Amino acid sequence: FVTCQLPYPPNTGGAIITLHHIEHLAARNRVDLICFKPRKGLAELGELSRWCNTIELIARTPRWRVALEMIKGLAIDPSPEISYWKSGVMARAVDRRLATENYDVVLFQLVTSAQFRPSWYQGPTIWSFEAPIAMKMQRELPVQPWHTRLWNREIIRRLNRYEKEQAPHFDCITCLNEEEYPDYRSASGGPRVRGVPYGVDVDFFCPSDDIARREGMIVITGNMFWGPNVDAVDYFCRDIFPLICEQEPSAVLWIVGADPVRSVRKWSNPRIRVTGFVPDLRVYLRQAMVSVCPMRARVGILTKVLEALACGTPVVSTSAGNYGIGAISGKHLHVADEPVQFADKVVSLLRRDRWCELSQNGREFVVEGFTWERSGAKLEQILRELLATRRPDMNFEELCQRPDGRI
Repeated sequence: FVTCQLPYPPNTGGAIITLHHIEHLAARNRVDLICFKPRKGLAELGELSRWCNTIELIARTPRWRVALEMIKGLAIDPSPEISYWKSGVMARAVDRRLATENYDVVLFQLVTSAQFRPSWYQGPTIWSFEAPIAMKMQRELPVQPWHTRLWNREIIRRLNRYEKEQAPHFDCITCLNEEEYPDYRSASGGPRVRGVPYGVDVDFFCPSDDIARREGMIVITGNMFWGPNVDAVDYFCRDIFPLICEQEPSAVLWIVGADPVRSVRKWSNPRIRVTGFVPDLRVYLRQAMVSVCPMRARVGILTKVLEALACGTPVVSTSAGNYGIGAISGKHLHVADEPVQFADKVVSLLRRDRWCELSQNGREFVVEGFTWERSGAKLEQILRELLATRRPDMNFEELCQRPDGRI
């Protein structure tokens, strides 16, 4: 695994994915990890040190050099994020490792790591995305502030070109959201694009008989500095929550998520609580009667929906929030795209109309389709299929039985 961010602690989507995939693959394969060392120092590695055969931590580029690269990158680099992670030390470390070790497959995690793939390397490689970043940014444009759109359109143009240039160098590209594949296959110039489903720790996110549901409690979760989440909060508080309050005087909204920006904090009042960062999201999900996902931008699989469902908390979502999840409206959750319809669905759940049915069905849906075991098994299948195409002397069945893959 080549990744920029150390996947421990798992406090970002990319880190969570990497950590769980390493855990699954390590059961039958030898896994080496190369990533940057955190600037604040290394506190612990958790289970990573047990799962990985080796972990090579690369010193970060000095801050002054990062600033210089980002300034230079304004004119030439695909995105500021790629400029931020530029490192000759990392490039040489990956080059040296691939020149001296015989790996079955090398995985480059996220768009930022592709810059470290040596041009000379001929072994099997995978480029692993959460979602194609240019496509994701394009879909975020409508909910971004008007003054940022011109620059973001330029970044999207550069990223589209960068992804098309990089994609042919990889044997396979993996993404989380199957609905994005048709668009991305054509945009990426033809490499195989495969789906690896997202996962949720269903033993961690689960209902609790010890915590009572609070009448009237509605929760909306997520990082409250991210543009699509900020837009969703604004849309819900302005257009939907007043309609709910007219019908259900006990309704109280909890906005739970890290680093709420001013446009989120402005909604704070006796009926709308803004918490900021919380150490354990489950406390709120297990107390809420309803979790809402009023997203208006289609930006991939939304963990907030899966975590709520796993906790047995019924969800009301827009179509955009259900995008990539594929839950059936009326069976696993409610989908509503108009404010009046959305409010009515929330009110019905606050009044416990089919509440137990949706609570049970929603959790079963996640347990059956979105576990990390299922996600890891799919990734391992893709790796072994890829190796089978590069190793004609071994058939796929033999590769599936092989316990000592090098990743």
